[in-house]
Amino acid sequence: MRELQEGADRRLRAWRGRAAGGAALAAQPWHAARERLRAAEERTRLPIANVLVLVVALSLPFWPVIDSRWLRILVLVGIFVVLGLGLNIVVGYAGLLDLGFVAFFATGAYTYAILSSPASPALQADLNWWLAIPVVLAVGSVVGVLLGLPVLPLRGDYLAIVTLGFGEIVRILLLNVVGLTNGAQGLFNIPRPEFAGWVLEALDHWYWVLVLASFILAFAVGRMRASRMGRAWEAIREDEDVAAGMGVNTVKYKLLAFAMGAAIGAFGGLVFAGFFTFVNPSSFTLLVSINVLSIVVIGGMGSTPGVVLGALILIGLPEVLQFDETSRLLSLFNPIVPFADTSLWGRQLASARFIVFGLMLVAVMALRPQGIFAAARPQVRLPRASGR
Repeated sequence: MRELQEGADRRLRAWRGRAAGGAALAAQPWHAARERLRAAEERTRLPIANVLVLVVALSLPFWPVIDSRWLRILVLVGIFVVLGLGLNIVVGYAGLLDLGFVAFFATGAYTYAILSSPASPALQADLNWWLAIPVVLAVGSVVGVLLGLPVLPLRGDYLAIVTLGFGEIVRILLLNVVGLTNGAQGLFNIPRPEFAGWVLEALDHWYWVLVLASFILAFAVGRMRASRMGRAWEAIREDEDVAAGMGVNTVKYKLLAFAMGAAIGAFGGLVFAGFFTFVNPSSFTLLVSINVLSIVVIGGMGSTPGVVLGALILIGLPEVLQFDETSRLLSLFNPIVPFADTSLWGRQLASARFIVFGLMLVAVMALRPQGIFAAARPQVRLPRASGR
């Protein structure tokens, strides 16, 4: 009887196993279809959000509260967004701590100024701003490779110190090569962008150009990150030795990171020179590199929205705090704080901005090392287990 009972139990378990296997096989197409639908929804949601953000950004000049002061601040923020996107490739994606990014910024500005300014002592090429874009990108990439070659073996603090020195070397060269850069006097009367007789002068037009350029650069940088090159950068950032052991050509991809970041930084310099129509070496100090690095670190390394948020906080907010409207708003707190004139808090905070930036960096590193707007980590969704 016991043998008959055990045989019946085995047959029953075998039948249940076949039934469960058949149900799992039948459910697999439904699970696969559901996963494909979910992935399609995620791919669709992001472009829609990007389009909405672009529409809102382009419509800002039409808002009644946005006047010339706001537009000038937004243009300045846009220039630093471009610089942040370039440094984000080097620091955020490849993990290469670069404190000399201002060198690429200066390269782009002076390349256009030398080729277009009537005050240029070397050339009188009168190059159009739009035609200067590929020239500036190429020169910036070459300078990035020239910086990358000698620092390839360096990492961490040593890399930061050498790149810092490179940025200072470029500034000193701009100050002393008078026959090319006009020295401390700088280059002036730099032509603004012109197309078919239309000159780009209005602040709202500059703002629109920067918004479109930022979105194009953000899309290009995002595609780089999703490519084989971007995966190689992230592997180098996590552990360069392991990446090399897995077959990643670290020399090639580190030079590519420097070249891509330098090209975008040079484009930021091109915009700077065209907007202000004047450049001199005092505009390209170490402080610019620190500002851009702070934008990337506080906003979130490797995060494009983080770069925008960091630029708004570090570049835009100190300027807004100096508005008369801000002083009037803060003066409403005078009855609550009788021992101080609260209307002056905005300007005092703006004048002490670097102390505040330092405290913000310490707080971010201690409380949220990935930044305020952390970059999304690449994820692979595995199919669900059968029978669940």
